[in-house]
Amino acid sequence: MATKHDQTEHNFNFHRQGNNRRVIVLNNLSYTMAEYDQLTGLTRWHRVVPAAQRDKIQTWLLSQYPVIVEALAVSAKKRKHAA
Repeated sequence: MATKHDQTEHNFNFHRQGNNRRVIVLNNLSYTMAEYDQLTGLTRWHRVVPAAQRDKIQTWLLSQYPVIVEALAVSAKKRKHAA
């Protein structure tokens, strides 16, 4: 018998969308539930999800797709010095 934690992981799929650093969260019926932006770390929810599942999903997204703002800031500084 699966626990609630196992059910949460199996009910959602995560797909990276192109090169724009967005991760799409889909439910088991392929409905778009949320979009996670790896540049900002924000999750935009399109459908209602229970708070406990929402927290677990956001924690998982942050651990698997960490925010990359620092890497962009370093490359922007290099461009300023090169110009």
